[in-house]
Amino acid sequence: MNTPNNTMFKVTKDLFLIQMKWTFWYMLVVLVLFLIIPLFSVKMELNFLSTMYTSTKIYMLVIGIISSLAFFAHYVQNGITRKDYFSGSAIAAEGLAFSIMFIASIINGILYIIEPLKGYLPDNANIGFLDMTSTWMIPMLVFSLIIFGFYLAGWLIIAGYQRYGGWGCVAFILIALLSVSFIDLLWEGDITYPLINLLTIPSPNLSIVVSLICTIILVATGLLLIRSLTKRVTIQPK
Repeated sequence: MNTPNNTMFKVTKDLFLIQMKWTFWYMLVVLVLFLIIPLFSVKMELNFLSTMYTSTKIYMLVIGIISSLAFFAHYVQNGITRKDYFSGSAIAAEGLAFSIMFIASIINGILYIIEPLKGYLPDNANIGFLDMTSTWMIPMLVFSLIIFGFYLAGWLIIAGYQRYGGWGCVAFILIALLSVSFIDLLWEGDITYPLINLLTIPSPNLSIVVSLICTIILVATGLLLIRSLTKRVTIQPK
């Protein structure tokens, strides 16, 4: 029997597996580059985990865009409700974020116990919350939550486009840019996007708990906004 819960589970499983296939190739490329770049006398500044964190933010933003463009209309046209697609897609994206963090942590650990690689690769995390010597729970939770927030930013841009067209896309690009910039500000004390730097927002000095609560609020707001936009999008039947 195809109950609503079974449908949502199937959407979750399908989207998670598809995006994990993309992610396998992405992580492989990052790992290869991380290992071969020092051979060309280019000094690497960050360890593998921090390198993954920096590049994965952009990766998640991009696949948030691609996934919502490629799959939303397809699933709805094939009889999946907007609610089941939203729930399944959100759970799959969060699972993807945790999986990337988990796999990257394992690879990071393996790289630094292989004797020939000691001294060859940098061990500098250079990002405060990624310091695994304190407690492993905080880096895992924060890393996953941040890259999940970037995925939602990509999804939000397409949801705005699907709901309001070109001007909606422009408006939600700005909203998404603000969202990811505030996430960066909360955790890195800096805004990495030149346009947002025009706002001259002072760098906060927040505790981990406060930053975590603010990030959860941003993520929850993004989810509510996406749900509100997508449940009113018109999809033409096949």
